[in-house]
Amino acid sequence: MNGRLKTWAIGLSCVVMVITIVFAFTSRLYKLDTIPYGYHVDELAGSVSAECLGTEGIDAHNNKHPIFFQTNYGSPRPPTYMYPAVIWGKAFGYTIPSLRAYGVCVYFLGIVGLFFLGRAFFGNTFGIWVAFIGAISPWNWATSRVAIESMFAPTFSIWGLYFFFRKPYTHLNWALAGALFTASMYSYPAMRLQIPMMLLTLGIYGLCTMKVRFSMWAALLFGWFIPLIPLVVKTFNGELSQRFSEISIKAPTYLASIGKTNSVKDLFEIFWMNCKLHLSSDFLIRSGDISLIHSLGHFGILSWLDVTGLALCAGFFLLLAVKPLRPYNPWIGQSALLVLCLANIFLGVIPAAITNSEIPHSIRCVGGWPFLCLLVAYFIYYLQQRFWPLGLAAVVAGVMFYSAVTKMYFSSYQQESKGMFGYWTMEQARAAKTEEDWQKFMLMYSGQDYHFRYFMIHQRKTDNCSSSKLKWDTLREILRAHGQ
Repeated sequence: MNGRLKTWAIGLSCVVMVITIVFAFTSRLYKLDTIPYGYHVDELAGSVSAECLGTEGIDAHNNKHPIFFQTNYGSPRPPTYMYPAVIWGKAFGYTIPSLRAYGVCVYFLGIVGLFFLGRAFFGNTFGIWVAFIGAISPWNWATSRVAIESMFAPTFSIWGLYFFFRKPYTHLNWALAGALFTASMYSYPAMRLQIPMMLLTLGIYGLCTMKVRFSMWAALLFGWFIPLIPLVVKTFNGELSQRFSEISIKAPTYLASIGKTNSVKDLFEIFWMNCKLHLSSDFLIRSGDISLIHSLGHFGILSWLDVTGLALCAGFFLLLAVKPLRPYNPWIGQSALLVLCLANIFLGVIPAAITNSEIPHSIRCVGGWPFLCLLVAYFIYYLQQRFWPLGLAAVVAGVMFYSAVTKMYFSSYQQESKGMFGYWTMEQARAAKTEEDWQKFMLMYSGQDYHFRYFMIHQRKTDNCSSSKLKWDTLREILRAHGQ
């Protein structure tokens, strides 16, 4: 009887979790045109660049089929985002709400990847737990609904990990894993440091626990490094390193502003202070990222289940000192996997801690998020297998947490965050009716080409990529000729 009750309870938990995952996906597609309210400059730049590529085969500066897309704002847009965006745009349009939906779908491919990754370790039930914990996570809630490329990086990383751990181990799977890790590095600059560190931990884990031939490691490195060559070249020639030079803790202007030098001592102090900010209770539990583009403002980057799982991890680790309880401790038998997860969670902080802007920064440390999902899922799954009511309680807590996050997002977040998304620009463009109105709009944004061009193409609907660029260039020349 107890066995049947346990089976029924675990089955019910899985059904509720799957329903929640589906709801998490559909809710992220809801009101993408009005929440966030307004359009961020990165979204404007990405939309115009995607439309130029999709309609004329050029970037916004008339360069034919580049690898990276310069936008004059932040880091260049990567090919892993832009070229699939062309296919999406041809089907659904290149508007920002459409590209927000594109980002949601790619992000949820990562959630599906979490299921397969978890299943590769302990089966379907564990896979559902990993996906559930990922789907309700507030870490990426806000950014998964913004038309930016940074959320593509964890999706590629997750699928790379899946093919790495998938059995039976094959040369093709490991070569594909390497290529997906490279795609993650293309997709977001922080992963260019995170992935090599992660590969090192995977190498140590593999040598300790996997019995594979040397040729398997060669296949992994081949799949990783060959497509990486253009990225390496463009990084070392300076094309991709300018943004990091500006936001690095070694940036001279930043060091001068805080009265520090380029000494090892000063740099380490800054780095350590940044690490502590990323491990603070405010960032993890209370309010999250200081930017409402990256975070919700009312929740940290960890869910209730994340906090519970990390507490269980620490508690069971301490209980290893109690010998009579060791045979029942979840650390026994899986210590290598748990250490791998913990190592990569903490390594994920490093790319963020070596920067100086918007600290703490939830996206720059997103490389640790898949490992957090695995770690948290493991301890909750372990308890569910031994005492099923705890599993049901965890599911209820997770659903309640996600309900609270969703309610807050679709109520107060719209108003609280609209200043971060330049809502006034959208309202000015929508209010423009006459030619005189558009002339005023053009003059106001004569120095911001993507603001100007996006609304000329999508709001006024009289221009395309080339004609909007010509008008912007002409206006700039006229203003320059008049000393403005």
